[in-house]
Amino acid sequence: MTADRTAGVTEAAPAAPSTASASADDLVVVGEIAAPHGLRGELRMRPLMEEPAALAKLPSVILRFPDGREERRRVTSARTTGKRQALLTLAAVPDRDAAAALRGVQLLIRRDQLPPLPPDAYYEGELIGLQVVTESGRDLGAIKQVLFGPANDVYETPVALIPAVDVSLGGPVVSVDLTARRVLVQDIAGLRKDE
Repeated sequence: MTADRTAGVTEAAPAAPSTASASADDLVVVGEIAAPHGLRGELRMRPLMEEPAALAKLPSVILRFPDGREERRRVTSARTTGKRQALLTLAAVPDRDAAAALRGVQLLIRRDQLPPLPPDAYYEGELIGLQVVTESGRDLGAIKQVLFGPANDVYETPVALIPAVDVSLGGPVVSVDLTARRVLVQDIAGLRKDE
């Protein structure tokens, strides 16, 4: 049960900014813009993928604004600056003011632009929002983020921290069902933050 942050890409010609039209079910969140960086429109991004530089090879990404509006934009450059941070430049973002207006915007790509993963591995964007339920039916809330640790990943919900380890390996995760948007876990003490 691991969340893979790596996204594959295909080479293509650059695309002009436009309104997004891909189905929401076909999109995966691969990052979120945290803040402007410098004066020339560069952006700090919290990547949800191993190699954010791969975004610059795509024809475009979809920007999802906090108000739900979406538009397509080309990533003109991207580089990793730390384990959980990347710097990128988007087309039509010429300065710090334009970059600041993008704070909180999510970057999405089409699911078919992601390479296949091995069994029991998931992209972080696929896990966000999945409902976590125990075998006894207790609702632990929706996954709001995946914490990447040295030993294993952890699924965080508003009320629980769940080690992302399969039950066959001694962990609490019984199954992950992307179609049903649900993670089934064993009903064990210590998963809830208040226990």
